[in-house]
Amino acid sequence: MDNYSTQAALQPGNKLSITRTQNISEKHELIFDEFKLGRYEASALDGCPDGYMQLSELGRPFTGGSWCGTSSGPAAYYSETSTVTVSVKLFGSPQLPFKFSLRYRFVSRREAVVRFGSPAAPLERGQVAPGTYCTRKFEECYRRPCRLQSPNYPGMYPRNVSCYWSLRQKFVPKCKHAMIAVRQEAAHKMHMKRSINVAGLNKTARALRAWRDCTGERDHLIFYDGGSTNDPVLAKYCGGDWLPRVVSRGPEMLVAFHSSPFSIPLHSPQAHSPLRGFELDVDVIFADSDSLDYSRTSTKCEFDVNSTNPDSDEIWTGRGRKGRLVSPKHSLPPNTTCTYKFMGYPGDLVWISFISYSQRALLVGESAHALLGNSSLSGECSARLRIWDGNLLLEDKCDEPPKLCDHSALSNSSRVTRPCSLEESYLSTGRSLLIQHYTEDGTALHPASFRLKYEFVDTRLGGEPWPDQDDSKRCYRVFKKPHQGEVTSPRNIFLYGRGGLRNIECVYRFEADPGERVRIILNNASFGINPTCETTMDVHSNRLTCDHYNKNRIVELSVWDLPWTDVELPKACLCDNTSLSNKPLVFLSSSRHLELHFTAKDMNMTEDFTVLHFHATFEIIKMPSCPRQQRVRGYGGDVQFNTPPADRSELLCGGLPWLVEARFNRSLFLLSWGAFLSLKPRPDEPTRCPTTNRVLVYSGKPPKLVRVVCPAEPGQRPLAVHVFSEEWWGEDIHIQQRPPNFLVEWIGAEPGISAFSWLEISRSRSSLLQQLQVPVNISANDTALECTHKCPELDACINPSLWCDGKDHCPSGWDESETQCGATSKLLTSLPGAALAATAAVVSTLLFLICLTLHRLRVKRRRRLAKKKLLTGPRLFDNSLNS
Repeated sequence: MDNYSTQAALQPGNKLSITRTQNISEKHELIFDEFKLGRYEASALDGCPDGYMQLSELGRPFTGGSWCGTSSGPAAYYSETSTVTVSVKLFGSPQLPFKFSLRYRFVSRREAVVRFGSPAAPLERGQVAPGTYCTRKFEECYRRPCRLQSPNYPGMYPRNVSCYWSLRQKFVPKCKHAMIAVRQEAAHKMHMKRSINVAGLNKTARALRAWRDCTGERDHLIFYDGGSTNDPVLAKYCGGDWLPRVVSRGPEMLVAFHSSPFSIPLHSPQAHSPLRGFELDVDVIFADSDSLDYSRTSTKCEFDVNSTNPDSDEIWTGRGRKGRLVSPKHSLPPNTTCTYKFMGYPGDLVWISFISYSQRALLVGESAHALLGNSSLSGECSARLRIWDGNLLLEDKCDEPPKLCDHSALSNSSRVTRPCSLEESYLSTGRSLLIQHYTEDGTALHPASFRLKYEFVDTRLGGEPWPDQDDSKRCYRVFKKPHQGEVTSPRNIFLYGRGGLRNIECVYRFEADPGERVRIILNNASFGINPTCETTMDVHSNRLTCDHYNKNRIVELSVWDLPWTDVELPKACLCDNTSLSNKPLVFLSSSRHLELHFTAKDMNMTEDFTVLHFHATFEIIKMPSCPRQQRVRGYGGDVQFNTPPADRSELLCGGLPWLVEARFNRSLFLLSWGAFLSLKPRPDEPTRCPTTNRVLVYSGKPPKLVRVVCPAEPGQRPLAVHVFSEEWWGEDIHIQQRPPNFLVEWIGAEPGISAFSWLEISRSRSSLLQQLQVPVNISANDTALECTHKCPELDACINPSLWCDGKDHCPSGWDESETQCGATSKLLTSLPGAALAATAAVVSTLLFLICLTLHRLRVKRRRRLAKKKLLTGPRLFDNSLNS
């Protein structure tokens, strides 16, 4: 390839034309080493009053633009065709500066890799519109890289030229939305006329000229959000060492380039690289069609975020109920307000937390504000953020960030950060929330973006509030109106670890009417990723129990029977994720009330209702109530158990325990027959009981299992077992918090019989003083400190009404012995019931006859004494009598 050089000298009024024609496959490179041609006046109507240089190419429209003035350094021009004409004209005074030095050479297409790319990786430069100088159409830029090049790139571009580059993505994958992005980060590919002078800026600053800086003498680019000049303008750019990414809202963008009619030849700042002009990279961005990454319409920037129905199955995965939201991925025109409307279902709250928020002006000088018009929302703010809770303004930030929960941005697959607190986020008081984000300058050249997390918080708990409910019982609910329904664990995130709470306890009480009972079905449950508990079967009651390995970490679901409203009896406990893997579990209450307890303690900051939850259904069924009164008080009594039930009343009372209560300052004694068993035997411990029936004895409130009895035939004194209430042996018996009680439950797994007797007992004064270790001196004849009616084998006093009543109450029968009650009493009490009644009738008849005889004898005696007085009395008395 040959190099040529040309120097010219002109007289005023003359014109010099140089035309070079070469093979059609070759282009021309023209390098102007020196250029002095009159004056250049940017603000004048005629920018080149003394003369000019013009370039034209064969087959391309003549633009009419001119170069003049003085240029330092080389300026390059690369032709688009094989024929180029250089015309220089000078007129005016001979003293006008003029010097013209030109070098030129021929460049093959293979060598022009900057413009066309390499043969292996050619660039897509679009299709030239017929009859235009540089208007081009680009389609399907996702297939191969598209480049928007200034005319005659990489050399200086013509004057007075207008180019329109139409970018369009026709093919869009299913469920996707296409957006066009144009950018250029490389400074050596961005050389436009009147580029900004960065000498006064920080060395690391990257400055731009845009909007109002783009006056008539400056070349500029205009980016339209659509395919025509009637669409909104995203940015107007006229200089800088880079172009930020400008993104259209949809699959079309129009980029317009206009150069001024007059200019000095654009020289290169580096003599060894005389490249001029600019080249822009084009990308196609695909977003999910149902995402919130782009606005649905070109006229409004509005987004609706609606919650998914919390009753659907999606609640367990969180789809639709929570997510992340970013500001639009496409550029926004100036004076745009984006509105985000969050709307939940009744009972929902809206919780948002900003992960990041940023805004920075890329413009300097007059372009710091677009000043294309002021919005009433902005005031004097370049960016403004407002958050509305209904009619209440929660936040109003002008060029400042809102409350940030920025530490959550550090979360990843290997690191979990703490939850956002309410001091770092925003929570609505109702089901709706509104965010308004306004930008005055648009976001292409003044980026203003944010990222936030949102969540719809379901505050519904079902049922009715607990009576006298306080904050500690906000998860306590009562179900008594519906006869069937479902109940689930709470879905309020603020009751779990991810919402900031460590412990949760929820109680669900189901209440039926008289003649009804509650049946509940546990369908599924989850107790965390790695439960620290195992659900086992209790060997005595055949009930599911929870065996926790970590006593601090407790997550369980338990079922409690309420024989009486103030007494709870455990029915089952579940704590591992395999408890309900086979089939649902069904429970039937023994009375009108049943409770479900959901407990989670020591939750971590990632746990919520998606990993800790349960689901159950309930129904109220008709069933006769127990006709017996099995909550008893008094001085003593007997109870017998039978399997199968002996009568209808025992059948209807099946599963209902017996509750024995004493008075204050009294104790309880329980007598049964059999043998005590270990409360929690080891798995390898052999059973010592020949039957699977059990008598379970609970004490206290809430009831605590204190004794397990392997039952034997009642009345066998060698097999008698004794149970005392806990305060009987206690050291602080003088401070009794509640009356003692025993809850006795019969587990009849096979045919059998059992019984128990109970006594209300108390200590004698001397025994009490001895237990309290108080010295007592009692003489042989001093019995004031002892009670009269005492079971010596128990060292306990019983009520006098039980003494000699014909029934043994002391285990040894001392209260009915001959020593205490005599032979007659013993004989009477030893008779059967019918014989005893007959004997009582005979004795009553004899007593009546004796009383009648005595009465008659007394009457006869009185008459005899009266007659004797008449015979021995005074005469007067006799006369009176005679008269």
